[in-house]
Amino acid sequence: MSPSRFEAGILAQPALLRAALSAPAPAWLAPPKGRRIFLVGVGSNRHAAELAAWLWSREGFDVRAVHAHDFVSRPYRLKRGDLGVFLSHRGGRSYTVEAERLARRAGARTVLVTAAGSAWKGARRLQTGPLEDAAAFTQSFTTTMAWLLRWAGAPALLRPFARVDESLEWGPAFPAVRHDDDVVFVGDGPREWVAREAALKLQETAYLRARAFGLEEFLHGPHISTGVGSLVVGFSAPEEKRWAAARAYLRAIRVPFVEAAGGDWLAQTLWGQRFALASCRRLGIDPDLIRADDPRYRRARALLSLGLPD
Repeated sequence: MSPSRFEAGILAQPALLRAALSAPAPAWLAPPKGRRIFLVGVGSNRHAAELAAWLWSREGFDVRAVHAHDFVSRPYRLKRGDLGVFLSHRGGRSYTVEAERLARRAGARTVLVTAAGSAWKGARRLQTGPLEDAAAFTQSFTTTMAWLLRWAGAPALLRPFARVDESLEWGPAFPAVRHDDDVVFVGDGPREWVAREAALKLQETAYLRARAFGLEEFLHGPHISTGVGSLVVGFSAPEEKRWAAARAYLRAIRVPFVEAAGGDWLAQTLWGQRFALASCRRLGIDPDLIRADDPRYRRARALLSLGLPD
């Protein structure tokens, strides 16, 4: 039996990441220090923008991540000299594409981060991996991260990629989930965005009620919503001491806790993808279907629209 397209995307990542890191760099790809930087995307690309912003900020960049819809609707006040980096895998009609247009009209320098097969064109364009053929994206997230971290010019940021083959086998045993489980992902610091990406994968492929929080946000209030039927998954780093409070609380209320500990965001991301795949197998769900086999969902999807002006 051939693997699903989702599984094939997971397994293709080591080779695609090596290709992204060894591809010739455009002449303009110098570390963009000394200017305001906006990383803009939605969905998995928003998670990549947030994670990259965390990691870039540690290297001294003046950077912030913005949801593409917020960028368009607020709007953000860019000026000449600012840099907008716009992440859209397919580059079709979207809030991200509209955000790039607005930024360019304001006189900001813009860069497109998109798939090699995307029709989205611009003077400054980074090509990530090939176009995804699965609805739940995998390699587009990690190859986008490879290009963004390569751009920063900080070798330490690239270390996780050197371990990608081992990382694809890394992590704790996958918890056994049921259709009605409440799966809560929690991550500290930049791993909040690993948690949010893992929750999205579980929602898109296995249709589970998955939600995600930053560690301190979880401890502030949402911890009270966990109980019978909940499973908490933690993406942790050993230096973060606040995990002790989370462990003690979950132990006291007898909620199962699976900790993907280690601090390597790439290994944790790959574990999250593989957890979604394992959950689909356990539940008997095809991860490529996105409920296209249910007429109600087919009709409902046809009603969705972006609301962008024509």
